[in-house]
Amino acid sequence: MLLETLEVKKNDVIIYSQNKFDFKDNFKIIFKNEKIKHPRTIDYFEVCEFIKDPAPKNLIVYRLLTNVSKLDAYSTKYGYFIKVRDNMELIYFDPVFAIKDLRHLKFDLDPENFRFKIQQVGYTSLMSKDYETSYNEVFSINMRAAEAQNQNDKIFAEAIYAFDENFIDQEELLHSSSKINNELLEDYKESSGHNLNNISEEKLIVRKHLEKAEFEEAVNTLSVREKKIEALKIALGIQEEVRKEIKENKGRAFSAFINQHRVREEKEININLDKQNMIDLFKSSSKLKTDEDDEKDSFLLKFNK
Repeated sequence: MLLETLEVKKNDVIIYSQNKFDFKDNFKIIFKNEKIKHPRTIDYFEVCEFIKDPAPKNLIVYRLLTNVSKLDAYSTKYGYFIKVRDNMELIYFDPVFAIKDLRHLKFDLDPENFRFKIQQVGYTSLMSKDYETSYNEVFSINMRAAEAQNQNDKIFAEAIYAFDENFIDQEELLHSSSKINNELLEDYKESSGHNLNNISEEKLIVRKHLEKAEFEEAVNTLSVREKKIEALKIALGIQEEVRKEIKENKGRAFSAFINQHRVREEKEININLDKQNMIDLFKSSSKLKTDEDDEKDSFLLKFNK
């Protein structure tokens, strides 16, 4: 995952993840306006607040397509719901979360016949409605098995600051004392069949219709999402104090987080507006495919026996 806020000359940040199944140490945040910039630790649930917050932003995350008809999006445990124009979409912060989620998604299909794709998807914010960002899809790229296994979005943050002498690649680590319960313990085991190292590409030329997970229109999606977040906190043994300033300033969790995590500079800090934003940098360094290319290199994935 890579997130870049676009409140120019204010409190802009970059958040990236490292494709580790870790809710505490996987995510890092960089404050763009700091004189000396370095990655700080931010947890999974704080990232969720950034994604839904109405501050303008660019976002790169991951999407799962499967050959399962009408896959129930609400059965997710490690996915997150975002608004994409007038629809809801199930996304994942890293490929590893998508793979770990397959054990929890509700579908009935023979594992030998199960096929899927992991897509890297770029979004940019359109507007805010009801204190939440609505996104527009900018691009999507099908990932090879090796790409999904080795993806680490830290490399894009490093590319942005490659020539910045004030950037120090010294991460602040967060040592968590949280205890996971038995419900999640199996997902942490590498011996489980649902792990990144156990996927490969379909070698045969197989045409399969793949679909996104579906949402039932009658269900209050945002309410379901919040309940799942709270359930995940409980499963991870996280006793989080409710932040008074966030509740009082609903919809501005981003500003509340900024105020809590860094000391404000008294004088204005200049930002180089000529630098590419994150989406442009990523697209210029990626091999974006045409529909014809995508048909040739669909990268249909499967689990090894």
